[in-house]
This record gives sequence, structure tokens and C-alpha cells, in this order.
Amino acid sequence: MKRALLVVLALSLLGCGGGPDTVESAELPPVDPRAAREYQAGVRLLERGGRRREARAVERFEAALVIDANLWEAHYNLGVIARRRGELRGAVEHFEAARRIQPAAGDVLVGLAEARFAIGETDQAASLLSDYVSAHPDSVPVRLALSAVERRRGNHDAALSHAREILIRDPSNVAALTEIGRIYRAREQYDVAQLVFQKGMDIQSDSAALHNEMGLLELARGDTQAAFTQFARAIEIDPAFAAAHLNQGSVLLHAGDYAGAEAEYRAVLEQDQDNIEARVALGVALRGQGNHRDARREYQRVLDEQPNHPAALFNMGVLMAEFLDERPQSRDLFERFLRVAPSSGEQREMAEQYLRDIPDPAAPAGGSS
Repeated sequence: MKRALLVVLALSLLGCGGGPDTVESAELPPVDPRAAREYQAGVRLLERGGRRREARAVERFEAALVIDANLWEAHYNLGVIARRRGELRGAVEHFEAARRIQPAAGDVLVGLAEARFAIGETDQAASLLSDYVSAHPDSVPVRLALSAVERRRGNHDAALSHAREILIRDPSNVAALTEIGRIYRAREQYDVAQLVFQKGMDIQSDSAALHNEMGLLELARGDTQAAFTQFARAIEIDPAFAAAHLNQGSVLLHAGDYAGAEAEYRAVLEQDQDNIEARVALGVALRGQGNHRDARREYQRVLDEQPNHPAALFNMGVLMAEFLDERPQSRDLFERFLRVAPSSGEQREMAEQYLRDIPDPAAPAGGSS
């Protein structure tokens, strides 16, 4: 069978978009028809949505790979699913496998770079993308991803250079304008960032995504009321826009309006009951209202399906240690968190402190004689 399979899971992991890559793919043998049937069955399951169907889709993709080990599209989709579940190292393994089979696929490289960045391998992520862009200078999605990585590493001049290179080729590229606005926001040049986002709005009027970016800009300025207004406008334009609900929820959490935050997270879950970020955040909002039982239930729902989800492990550990009088039992959760969490970050430092404070039941009670 000819290689006409679809890579169905879009990567918005770096928040950049930019459209499909046009780099010529490496030649591969025809797909085994049996593998193609398994793969397409997995695609159909994903299109129907739901966590159970996603689990069955994983089984079909894995079955397809047993039949045809060259089916890089299956590895790619498994990588995106693993990343979405917070299984960072599993995502790296699948993206690496896909890249070995099809090194020309830019979307695979973006996925791999994002996953490596998420586990703290920021230099490796930038190097992967930079090498690809050097060989394929017209690859807009990968250059946009490289700009985002350089911004997040603090290399703002390099990030601007890559985003501007895209605009030279396509002056109306809203994704590149959005990235430039993010760079100026990171530089704390807020007025310039606002002008850039506004230019994007002139091209793409009533963009929920750009109002969301403006909300984040107002947060950076310290104007939470203006941020609230921008997120509300994004939600008005697109009531199903999860990012704006999540950001609005975060604003309300920090303001101590836990009930308001809960409403935002439930709005996300009404559209997508499998949105893990919303479910974990809902647990935080419930905990803030003193509803520890339901908070625990939300974290446990995540962990039942994704036992290694870092945010759920950490928040469940905090709930048990600080609010449920189950401090000794929380030790296992923090240990599991540290095995799967990024190599640095505030939560990692907090988990390490909890482990120093909570006695290890396996350790000897006294010193050696």
C-alpha cells in the first residue's frame, strides 16, 4: 500500500502552529496493508474522542508497529498521546523512533524537541531544531518552534531573528507575529508587544488566541483586571477555547476566588472531559474551598489512567501531606513525582523538601553502632 497515512494528532505543544511542513520525505517501503488497517482503526478511535477510545487507539498503533516497524506515523501519534498524558520520557522514545525512520518529518522533530525541552534538556532541544533549520531554511513550522524554544531559553535576539525570517517569506503570518509579541512580552517591552499583537488582530480580526495573548500581556504588566477582560473576550469569541478558560481560572485562583476558578475549569471539562490540565487545576480549586474529598477524587481520576502524571502526583502529595493528615503516605507520591518530573523547577524543589521533612519508613531508626 502506498504511504498515504495521515498524522492526525496536531502538535500545539510549543504554542506555535504554522501549518504543515513541505520538506521532501525520505523514501520508505510501501505500508503493509494489515498495519494500515490497524493504524486507521486507531485514527478513527482518536477522532471519536474520549479517554477509553484513546487507550484503545494506543493498542491499535502498537499493533500496527508490530506488523510494520517502519510506520513512523504510529510512533508519532503515540508520542503525542504520551506527551499529552505527561509521560515525557515515553514521548521522547516514540518521537526518537519516528525520527529514525523518517528524519525529514518536521512535525516529528518539533514533538521531540518539545518533549526534550519539557524534561529539562533545553540545549538538546534547541540544537535539534537549529540543525534542521540549517538544512531546511524554508521549514516554517520548525523555524517557528525554534523561535519559541530560544525565547523560552532567554535567547531573545535569536528568537526574534527566526520569527522575522518567517515574516520575510510571509508578511501576514499571524503565528510569527504572535511569537514576536511573546518575545517582546518576555523582554518586558510591553508596549511593543501590544503593537505586535494588535497587528496580528488587524490581519485576523476577533482572534480568541490573540485576545488570550493580550490577557497574558496584561498579567505580565500586573493588571489582573485588564487580563480578566481580555480572557473574557477570548471566551466570548470562542466559548470552547480551553486556554482562555484555564488562564481565567488561574487569575481567579490567585485572587482567592476558588469557586470562580472552579467554574472556569468545569467549562473546559464540559467540552473535553479528558483535559488533564483542567482536571488537576479543578482539584486545586476544590482544595482551596476546603473540599478535600472531591479534590482527591479529581487527582485520583487522573492517576488511575495516568499513574505517572507529574502534576497530579505532586498535587495529590501536597493534599495528603498538608490537608489530609496522611503525611507518611505522601512520601511515595513525591518519590514517584521526582522520577518523572523535569530536572528543575519550583515543584521539584518543593517535592525534595517534603522528602527531607518526611521520615523514610525504610530507613533505620537510629545510627549504626
